[in-house]
Amino acid sequence: MLVNYLIKEPNKNVQALSEKMDMQNELKRQNHAAFQYRLKRLAATKVGITSAFLAGAAVQVGKSETSLVRKYGWLVRLLA
Repeated sequence: MLVNYLIKEPNKNVQALSEKMDMQNELKRQNHAAFQYRLKRLAATKVGITSAFLAGAAVQVGKSETSLVRKYGWLVRLLA
């Protein structure tokens, strides 16, 4: 009984605490990985939207007759 009280019970508490800490660390790692993935997806989406916009602007420059679009058409072609 004394061995149970002094050794086994505290050891159970330590193991339970270790499991909780391991679980928290794993959740933090998963959350960080998910956040990094979302950042990469956002960056890829922004690049895709920008590229599509510039391509559309370049096409518009080719067929537009307005002076404003023609005036800055070289910039759109340079960025595309």
